[in-house]
Amino acid sequence: MNTETADAGSCIKSVSSAFTILDVVAKHDGPISLKEIGVKAGVSPSKAHRYLQSLCRCGLLSQAFKSGTYDLGVATMRLGLAAVNRVDVINRAGDALTDLVERLDVDAFIAVWSELGPTVVRCERSKTPAIAMIGPGVSFPIFASATGLAFASFVSDTLLAKMIAREAGGDAKRIAEFSRQVQPKLKEVRRDKVACYSSALVQDRQSIAAPIFSINDQVVACVTLVSMGDEHSSIGGTEVETLLRFCKKFSLPKRGYFDATLIEEKIAV
Repeated sequence: MNTETADAGSCIKSVSSAFTILDVVAKHDGPISLKEIGVKAGVSPSKAHRYLQSLCRCGLLSQAFKSGTYDLGVATMRLGLAAVNRVDVINRAGDALTDLVERLDVDAFIAVWSELGPTVVRCERSKTPAIAMIGPGVSFPIFASATGLAFASFVSDTLLAKMIAREAGGDAKRIAEFSRQVQPKLKEVRRDKVACYSSALVQDRQSIAAPIFSINDQVVACVTLVSMGDEHSSIGGTEVETLLRFCKKFSLPKRGYFDATLIEEKIAV
């Protein structure tokens, strides 16, 4: 084997090792320590550290200053958003978003989950925009937006507990209190498959969001409608029915929308 071939093989192996470590961090629900990364990746701490520092330098990972733990970086988000834009379900739903906006005369956007939380990847505005400052890359709070609530309602119990703990600042008393406040709302969203939210900052701005389900009832994206009226405040509104039909159309069959939603039960009656 000549030197060139050996170097090429070495480079490929290095890329593979770097991806393994990146994948370990990506699959972990939140920041992860060097020791845990090494164990899960099957490499020594010193080797893991070298790869981690390189991944941090190129922005694929980030390291917390105080704890020293690692998490996904900004460059990973850019790659993720670029990949999402190539996913068929997102493209198909995105292409249909214009017609949805024209029919309802409301603003609409599609968001996916990133390390920043619910993040916009496609956006369409009506003739009278209510979300002029929102576009691709903009992220939303988890528990203070319809989009965030639509995502949080369908995550694992473990991830939800971490979201609540982070929102409550890690204080046990505040965590318990906040959980009691938010759990009934999340239960409603799971039942209705739609989240409603009224902005506390912009008077009369109403938002509704519904999930698009992928395999194993995983939420691959959420579609949100925004307007400057109160017509979205009722669960029986035309906009809510239309949004649910839109998201159901792009979800895998017999998954998240297999059971009849509250809207469909009312229609059936």
